[in-house]
Amino acid sequence: MKSSKLFLAVSLFGLVLTSCQQETEIKIPDTVTPTTLVDFEGVKLNSKGYWDGSDLTGAFVSVNSTFKNSYNAAWASWTGFVCSSNTDSTTAGFTNQYSVMNGSGALKSKQFAIAYDSAAFICPANTYGNFSLKSLMITNSTYTYFALKNGSAFNHVFSSTGDNGNGDWFKVIIKGYKANVQTGSVDVYLADFRNGKKILLKTWQKVDVSALGQVDLVTFTFDSDDKSGGWLNIPAYACIDNIEFTQTISTK
Repeated sequence: MKSSKLFLAVSLFGLVLTSCQQETEIKIPDTVTPTTLVDFEGVKLNSKGYWDGSDLTGAFVSVNSTFKNSYNAAWASWTGFVCSSNTDSTTAGFTNQYSVMNGSGALKSKQFAIAYDSAAFICPANTYGNFSLKSLMITNSTYTYFALKNGSAFNHVFSSTGDNGNGDWFKVIIKGYKANVQTGSVDVYLADFRNGKKILLKTWQKVDVSALGQVDLVTFTFDSDDKSGGWLNIPAYACIDNIEFTQTISTK
């Protein structure tokens, strides 16, 4: 008799549980927001540990983002973006233009990008929804760092006095565009000696660039107080890594 009662109780509990499961409704959100991280690790480099555009393809691609490059074969020079794994943080000068001062890519990664002069990249294709730029990591190249710290044949040593007594500064200006319309602008100081500050970046810094909003193109330009005739006297380089996008996708 006890076995029969136990069997009956278990059967009734199972019936109630099944009924509850059938009544439970799984709610699917109207949108999801996945993250895309552009980290440059998949870019193929040459035997010297960098891609500089000498193949004349005009760009390299990382995680469906296209980083533009203009290479002058006659002068073996470039503007825009390159990709590198060079980590010499002790050698000053132009011959070390492909190295990052931190000694590695962001978060100890192997590869990173370098923006020079006037650089731009095309964001991933908007297959399911619009991409918004969330953050990126940035620091000085070794070449730029030592030029700012020690001076060079072209620029003075950066200090709290500077040429005008107000303190030296060097910044990268990041602008976002969508359908050729500017969406926003963010200034990031790679060196700042104004108002008692003594900032000269040598570590990777994560920068919030969400103010740019939804973008399909991002540009990098440079400015400083150390100029002659409107032209920068310092090497206009910045190392970039871990560009983070979010993308709002409708599930309906």
